[in-house]
Amino acid sequence: MSLPKVSEFVRPTDLAAALHELESVNARIVAGGIDVVLFPGDTTKLVDISGIPLSGINSDAEGIVIGATTTMTALIESPLIADYLGGVVTTMLHHLASPLQRNLATIGGTLISAHPWSDVIPLFLVLGARVSYYDGTEHTVPIAQFYAESMFRQRIILTAVRLPAFPPGTAAAFIKFSRTAFDIAVLNCAALVQITAGRCTAARIAVGGAPQRGYLLPHAGEVLTKSGALTAEIIASAARTARDEADISDDMRASAAYRRNLVEVGVQRALGQIKDKLEAGV
Repeated sequence: MSLPKVSEFVRPTDLAAALHELESVNARIVAGGIDVVLFPGDTTKLVDISGIPLSGINSDAEGIVIGATTTMTALIESPLIADYLGGVVTTMLHHLASPLQRNLATIGGTLISAHPWSDVIPLFLVLGARVSYYDGTEHTVPIAQFYAESMFRQRIILTAVRLPAFPPGTAAAFIKFSRTAFDIAVLNCAALVQITAGRCTAARIAVGGAPQRGYLLPHAGEVLTKSGALTAEIIASAARTARDEADISDDMRASAAYRRNLVEVGVQRALGQIKDKLEAGV
């Protein structure tokens, strides 16, 4: 596919220069380039940020820092990501697109594109990820705030995403429903639970592709923390609450009624996997 409207291509070597280039009308950042090709719009200028050192996966006392231009393939192949919370991020990424697309797609591009069907966003919401971006100065905000305030629509350059470290007794899971292995989600969901002294002290549940962009379901999470237990009965109750709480609608891929059923099934499966992981000490 060609980009007939694009007449200028620049490759700045630092963030300030890249941000300056974005001041041009219809300028757009390109790294992996998948969204630019699929959804070119009125783009006339491409600002290639691959020359800026924004790639890499590192750990520190607070968790894992992933550079914005890190590809999905690099994440899948990373031992740090494989070890993070029992490999839940790696599991999710194996459900994302095709291997060839993962070779190009970057984590920053995925988060900035903010597609409703994104598999990454629901999982990163329950993980409590933080997003770093540059608009002339560096900022780091919770990913939930990043989307709630539509920061991804502003003239910014996403630089990194940070996954927090968790204490023992924490587990997460991701579930995706799609027509084929490489298809986008009809619906996806993610959950995280933290157990302290035998009680559920923190829980987050999110859904995506509903067909809205991923979002948290606080009432469903409260079912777990208020009960303090992670029994089959409480899991079923949380799943029913998620089904009723979720903002679901129709589109060409599925009816609202079908998606609502998937919410209950997906949340129950995710919490069931978490229960198994915690009991196994994974």
